[in-house]
Amino acid sequence: MDILKEYKHYYTADEKPELVEIGEVSYVSILGAGAPGTILFYQKKAAIKKFVTILEQQYAKTDFAFSSKVVEIFYWFEEQKVGYVDIGNFYTTVDLDLLLYRIVIRIPAFIKAETIQEIAQTANLPFAKDFEHFTYTAGTCVQLLHKGPFAGELQTLPILQKFATENGFKKSGMHHEIHLTPFESGQSQDHLQTILRDPVSKQY
Repeated sequence: MDILKEYKHYYTADEKPELVEIGEVSYVSILGAGAPGTILFYQKKAAIKKFVTILEQQYAKTDFAFSSKVVEIFYWFEEQKVGYVDIGNFYTTVDLDLLLYRIVIRIPAFIKAETIQEIAQTANLPFAKDFEHFTYTAGTCVQLLHKGPFAGELQTLPILQKFATENGFKKSGMHHEIHLTPFESGQSQDHLQTILRDPVSKQY
């Protein structure tokens, strides 16, 4: 099973804002805190990719063989500390040192938390014992495809915010970024394609 091809709806977005429904999804994940792009951030990102490679090898040459390469990240702030932070100004109104994140890679639903824990105990990887099974149901979301450098998201997210507000929706969960283009620190960002997705609920 190629996860990217199996769940095309999940990994597809238009350059114009749109509404989508996202059901329950299973991931391998690792938590972090602080601004994205730090050395520690990229170390965790590299480690989770290696961890999933080990996981893939566990099921290789079986009926449950799978491949999953797309790195995703959930971002949020503790609302009790910083207040409500909306879609359009997510990266511009609060000190990014207060940012919390969860780096994830999607895995098949048949892989359980126990399997992740078992591999984490034996894998010779940095942060191995910090990896965990994570399931999340985003539900109704607004999303769009952002092309180009990450810094350009500062102009793209207000477009997503405007769409949500005009349709009577309010941000209701973690900001979600799906990095369709492989990227490592120091590489050019001009070719990047990133799905920006935010769960929303109706404003009454």
